[in-house]
Parts: sequence; structure tokens; C-alpha cells
Amino acid sequence: MNFKPHQSTFDDKLSAIIGLVIGLVFIFGGFWVRNKVAHERAMLIEAEGTVVDSISRRERDSKDKLIETYAPVIEFLAKSDRIRFIGNYESYRSSNGNKVVVRYEPKQPQTTAFVVNPLEGLVDVGMFGMGGLVIVSSLGKVLPIRWSSGGQADHNI
Repeated sequence: MNFKPHQSTFDDKLSAIIGLVIGLVFIFGGFWVRNKVAHERAMLIEAEGTVVDSISRRERDSKDKLIETYAPVIEFLAKSDRIRFIGNYESYRSSNGNKVVVRYEPKQPQTTAFVVNPLEGLVDVGMFGMGGLVIVSSLGKVLPIRWSSGGQADHNI
């Protein structure tokens, strides 16, 4: 295991530049998601909601196959008023009694309420991680040295 000098080609440099751009897009996307979530947390009120019912509808998918989707009916308290709203349609039915986190605008809780994604905090971390990996991988393309294990493929015959 040792390091050997390496001359970067045009293709290496081009792929490194493209990789850097893609990595930066991921990182800036992570900052955008983090700021959006922070803004929602600062401006909207969070409450605990309960799934009290579910509704279903039939629709056609991209292959024109008939599928049934379900949306939970969620109830929560806003200023001691019971508010009900319909969540997003999914391919699965939520069980009655399930607890969910709801965010809403205090002036219009009925029309602005939505269920908070339980994985919300992982999106920005994932984007930062992906961006960092892409950038490190891209920089490895243009480094003047490469790591070599000393195997048969590394020897010039």
C-alpha cells in the first residue's frame, strides 16, 4: 500500500468539476431544507393530532391500473377548538387512534393544518452527507497522487 504520482486527464478534471457542482447543489439544498423547516417551526404552531377516521378513493396509476388510496381524518385542538382535517392520500390506511404531530397557522388552523413527516430532520442531514461524499469523490479525481495497494494490476509489465 503506497501512493503513486498520477497525471490528471481532461476527463478527470471535467468529471471532478461536474461532481463538485452536483455536491454543492446537494449541500445548498440541505441548507434550503434546514431553513424551510426552521421557518415552519418558528411561524407555525405544533399540536398533537389523533387519527379518528380514514377515507378512501379509487384512482388510476401511470399504468392505468385502478388502485385504492387512503387519507387519514385527523383531529387536534387549536385554542380549545376541535379541528378536523384530511391528511395526504397514501397507499396504506392509518389506524384510528394513531398520534401524529400537526403544524398549523394560528389564524387559519382548518385550512393550513398538515401532518409533520416523522423523518423531517433527516432530510437535510442526508443531503449534507451526499454532497460531502460527492465532493470528496470528485476531488480524488484531480489529486496528483493516487493510493495503490501494490497488486498485480498496478505494475507495468
